[in-house]
Amino acid sequence: MSPLTDVIPKALISCVGVTLIDRLVSVLRTEGIEKFTIGVGWKGTEMERHFDNHPERSRIDIVHVPEYERGPLQTLLTALDVVPDERFIVCPADLFIEGGIVSLTMSEHVTDNPPRTASLAVGKSSRTGTPVYVKDTGLVAGLGRAVQDCSESGRSAMILAVNRRFISYCREALDSGERRVVDALNLAIGKGEAIRQVDVTGRWFDVDDIENLLDVNEYLLRFSTPEIDGSVFVPAGDTMDIGETIILPSGIILESGVQIIGPSFIAPGCKVGSHCVIGPIVSLELNATVESNSNVRESLLLGGSQVRTGANVMGSVVHGSDVFQKGK
Repeated sequence: MSPLTDVIPKALISCVGVTLIDRLVSVLRTEGIEKFTIGVGWKGTEMERHFDNHPERSRIDIVHVPEYERGPLQTLLTALDVVPDERFIVCPADLFIEGGIVSLTMSEHVTDNPPRTASLAVGKSSRTGTPVYVKDTGLVAGLGRAVQDCSESGRSAMILAVNRRFISYCREALDSGERRVVDALNLAIGKGEAIRQVDVTGRWFDVDDIENLLDVNEYLLRFSTPEIDGSVFVPAGDTMDIGETIILPSGIILESGVQIIGPSFIAPGCKVGSHCVIGPIVSLELNATVESNSNVRESLLLGGSQVRTGANVMGSVVHGSDVFQKGK
C-alpha cells in the first residue's frame, strides 16, 4: 500500500470512524481475549501514542521491534518474548475479521486432544489469501504452495491459535532467512508437527492494498451501523438532500445543494461544499473536506483529507490531497 503506508501505519487507518487496530481489539475482547501484545516497528511511537488514552490500555503491551525490517516473523518473535502464556492467538494488527471466526478457532484449539501445536482458521469458500493444502486426515500439509497428493482446502483467514512450542519453529525459520509466519508453519509441518485446520465461515480482510481497504469500507457501510457520536450515517437505499446549509454541533457542515447517497458515513468536523454528491459507499473520516461541485463515490477520505472544487473521485483512498486509486 505504499506510498500511503509511507505516511501512516496501516493499523492506524480509520474506516467508518474506527481505526483497524481498534476494531480488531474490540472484536477480540468481545470473544474473550483478556490481554494483548502488539509488536511495532516503523512509526512505532505513533502506535504507542494512539493507545495512551485507549479504554483497553491496561490490557495492552506495546513492544518495539528494533529489527522490524526482517519481516513479520521478527516482529512476532520479539512480541512473544514478553508473552508468558502457554496458548495464544496470533494475527496481523491490521486484520479485519468477524468475531465468530475467532471464537471457533480458539474453542477448537483448546478442546483438541491431544493438543496440537497450532490451529489455523481456513475459509473453504474464499479465493483470497494464502492457499492451504490438507491431508486426508484433515491436518494441514502445507501453505502457499501445492503439496503432492493433497488438495487445496481453502484460504487462510489469518487467525492462528498456537501452543508455546510453536515459537521454536518461528525462531528456526527466522534464523534460516525466512520472513513470514507461513514459513514457520511449513517448517513445523515438515518436522512432523500436527497443524489443524479449523473450517470457518464469515468475512475477513487482510488489508494489503487499496482495494482491500475499500472492500472493508464497503462491508462496514453495508453491514454495520456506526455508533460515532456526532456523525452522519445514511444507510443503503436512502438519500439525504440538503436544502439550506446546516451546521451540526459536532462541527459537520453540509452546504446547500449537497446530496448524500447511502450507504455513506460522515465523521465529526467534516465539511461538504455546495452542490456536491457524496456516495454511495463513501466514508469521510474526521475533519475531511470536500469542496463545492465535487462528486465522491466508492471511496474513503482519511482524516483531514481535502478534495478540491469540481473534483470527481471514485474507487479511491484520499490522504491529505493525495488520491490513491485501487489497482494503481
